[in-house]
Amino acid sequence: MSRRLDTPSTTPQLDNDAVLHEALQWLVTLWSGEASRDERQACELWRRTSPAHEAAWQRVQSLDNRLGAVPASLAAPTLRGARQRARRRAVLRSIMFAGGTGALAWAARDQVPWRSWTADYRTTTGEQRRLVLADGTRLVMNTATALDVRFTASERRVLLRSGEIYVATAHEAPATYRPFIVETAQGSVQALGTRFTVRQGDDLSYVAVYEGAVSVRPAHSLMAQRIEVGERTTFVTDRTNTPSPVDTNATSWTRGVLVVEQMRLDAFVSELGRYRPGLLRADPSVAALRVSGVFPLGDTDRALTSLERALPVSIRYATRYWVSIRPR
Repeated sequence: MSRRLDTPSTTPQLDNDAVLHEALQWLVTLWSGEASRDERQACELWRRTSPAHEAAWQRVQSLDNRLGAVPASLAAPTLRGARQRARRRAVLRSIMFAGGTGALAWAARDQVPWRSWTADYRTTTGEQRRLVLADGTRLVMNTATALDVRFTASERRVLLRSGEIYVATAHEAPATYRPFIVETAQGSVQALGTRFTVRQGDDLSYVAVYEGAVSVRPAHSLMAQRIEVGERTTFVTDRTNTPSPVDTNATSWTRGVLVVEQMRLDAFVSELGRYRPGLLRADPSVAALRVSGVFPLGDTDRALTSLERALPVSIRYATRYWVSIRPR
């Protein structure tokens, strides 16, 4: 189910959890007392990028006000320690608990994605993580992913709060069989002895099947649709869209690389940007250039350097968090 914040009609709708999360990351950076001049400028640039960014920034200021009563002796060391560990999740969790019921009430009222921050399992931006669940099912979590695991006597359910997962389901004996279900904001995907991926987007969910099949059921529909091996599709709360062939390179992220063949540069930048903090943009004049290659996800700066060598483009760093790709 998509989230909608109560805002005046003149304010952009804040239905994108990722934008709110970015705003909070910037807030934490500035709160730390260690933000550099470049980081402050990058924050200003981020706010000016779109009305939604500025609206999200204004909304998180209410959290700043609510936490104003937190003693500086408690708040500052917590933030600085978390920055040294480079763990945004720890920072945000520290803020939520330090702020007490006021901060929690703020999060609940405004639908901030606090469930993602406190999920059973979580990856940070650019991180992949492998899990083996109690039944033997293997999961690979992609960048900025959060999920909860809910196994009961009658079913095996994974709640995908954000991000993307690769699933290789374990087989259970017929006498003890429990359906394996991945639930997203738009509906659910039931495995039928399979390997598949599920991705939670802003307004829709993505699913691709690499072995077996899955059954997709949108949250507000009584109809389920079977997606076969070699197919991918998207779904929203009331319908499943027409399947199309899978991209054979789509799971390359599970090996720590991004493999692309003749991908438009703007699409490539959008995909690579999922694995690095801040903003990565391509100038419209080079957006239609085609990219092919194997790029490391663990070192996106090196991936950008490779891009600069392969194409007539120049990589411009305003800051570590604000990078533009322009004509050479």
